Amino acid sequence: MQNMIHPAFLLLLLGAALLPIGRPRSLAALAAVTSGLGLAGLRSRPTLEGSAPAPGFAAVEAALLAVGAALAIAAALAALRRAGTPTGVAGSAAAAAAGGIGVALSGAPCFAAAPAGAFVVALGTVVGVGLLLVVAGRRTVRVDQPVGDSPAPLAGVAGIGAGAMLAAVGPGAGLVFLGTILAAAGGWHMRRAAGSRPLPIAPLLTLVLIPAWWLMRTIAGPEGLAIASLADQPWSPAAERLLAGVLLLAAWGTSGLWPLHGEEPAGLTTMVAAMLIVRVAIPAVPDGLEHWRALVLPVVVAGLWHAVFTQRRAAAVAALAWVGLATVDPAGEAGAGLILVGGLAMDLGERLSRGGHMIGGFIRAGAVLLVGVGALLAAEAGLRAEVVYTVLAAGALAAAAGRGALPQARTAREPRATAPSA
Repeated sequence: MQNMIHPAFLLLLLGAALLPIGRPRSLAALAAVTSGLGLAGLRSRPTLEGSAPAPGFAAVEAALLAVGAALAIAAALAALRRAGTPTGVAGSAAAAAAGGIGVALSGAPCFAAAPAGAFVVALGTVVGVGLLLVVAGRRTVRVDQPVGDSPAPLAGVAGIGAGAMLAAVGPGAGLVFLGTILAAAGGWHMRRAAGSRPLPIAPLLTLVLIPAWWLMRTIAGPEGLAIASLADQPWSPAAERLLAGVLLLAAWGTSGLWPLHGEEPAGLTTMVAAMLIVRVAIPAVPDGLEHWRALVLPVVVAGLWHAVFTQRRAAAVAALAWVGLATVDPAGEAGAGLILVGGLAMDLGERLSRGGHMIGGFIRAGAVLLVGVGALLAAEAGLRAEVVYTVLAAGALAAAAGRGALPQARTAREPRATAPSA
């Protein structure tokens, strides 16, 4: 089970994608985040066959899975209570309920191994922290999104497209570097043409790749910087730390995340930044990336929380992908790829839905599955690398998912003004 995505979790994600907008979908999304964190914890700590998990670990896992199951069933009930519920909503509600029950059953060993007192404490902690996160998530500030449905400038699209192509299929590190620089310049041009006037900080940051290429080329010598041979080059520990810091800086600038959130369209350029990390940084300087990880992940989590509180969904997706990338773990890399592809598909599905195309809903549902599975893999890798920061990232997702989970406060009606008697 450690190498498979639990079918119940997929059902829960499907329910979250198809349930009606409002309280049912928010509860289902919150259930997916909670149970996903629990399942990621189980996947990140494989146990020997027949051995029971540690009591403290079992109590936390049991609490997460129990709360996730309860939220999933509550989402299904909230959807079915709506008047005139169509068959499709009933089916999605059933998927959410079945997913919640299945997730709870998957944690049976944890329920059996958890001491009653520890389970009660863990359950109270999960519920209390969850309520605080949901309340905090409702205190958001909507910002203007300069890149919307308006036509994008040709130069910006061409820059990002050419950069993505070079970064994806370029046979050498130099071409990947050039693609990153082109994509950052194209993304900045799109922001500028859409009405924003950011300083070109992100494109300038990518220029550090030029001296990085020179240093790498000098170390590699006549063998060159072919992607296939990067892992075999004689990088010294000092060179790895230096090069990893430079590559991370350029990739972060290209991603358009806090504190450079106004520089780039994160939904488009983060894919190029991920290719820079996966194709060059991880093969060449993995130890250097691990050296910087303790600094990178706090910035990633801060960027994720900033995106959540300013309602920048594309930036939140990009930051979530960075959680997987920063782990330097195959599961994290796979999760980051699924998250980024799912984010692009989600935008496409919503654009088609607004245009009246029925296929938009199916694309959006598939995108939610991709993002959810990718987030599970990223969380699994994150819990193996940095537990605290991964849990903080999951907290940001819970704050975003649970915005509509609590009932809205009713405003008091103003008393009617009566005409004075004659």
